[in-house]
Amino acid sequence: MKKRFSIIIPVLLVAFSLCAQQNNDAAGTYFLQDVKDTNSGFTLKPNYTFTFFYTKDQFTRTGSGRWTLDNNIITFNSRLKPARDFKLLSSRRVNDNFVTIAFTDDNPLYIKDIECTLYTARGRQKKFTNAEGIVQFTKQEIDSVKIISSFFPDHPFTYIPLNKIQNNFVFELEKWISEVFFSDFTLQFSNPHLSGRHPLLPGQFRYTKDN
Repeated sequence: MKKRFSIIIPVLLVAFSLCAQQNNDAAGTYFLQDVKDTNSGFTLKPNYTFTFFYTKDQFTRTGSGRWTLDNNIITFNSRLKPARDFKLLSSRRVNDNFVTIAFTDDNPLYIKDIECTLYTARGRQKKFTNAEGIVQFTKQEIDSVKIISSFFPDHPFTYIPLNKIQNNFVFELEKWISEVFFSDFTLQFSNPHLSGRHPLLPGQFRYTKDN
């Protein structure tokens, strides 16, 4: 029995050492390749935390969480995404001929071109907010409103009015709307590259480690 343990323990130590070495090899900063005017990628830290970064023109988004490596697959997970990305500030009935939806945020760019789709008994209608963050529809009873920001399309939101005759709504963008969330997002690891999807862009990509 002692002889058997004397064999097993060194084997386990070697296995753990190889696993630790592979994880250390994976740590580093990987930059997205071949996407014009875009700076994006992942920083994998030896303590199994990561940061994600994305910058295009003057627009920046970030994310963070923990990573694991198994069979050359890196899996990314972050904190749970909050249930809503838009906060309702007011909803009321106004004596006019419109359904008015307005948005507010510290950054005026974020409230422009927000896609708003009304769902009613007569079907659905889609419009976009103007530069002031306001959009108007013909007055009608509303079943629900679907909201998609042009800057943050990965954060859609659906609002169901408590009273269908309300026709004036004001929303505020939540502070975390620019955060990128991860749930079992995976990339293939082949040192010094990562390959697979991008959290915000369609298609397949390669990321190269910065030396």
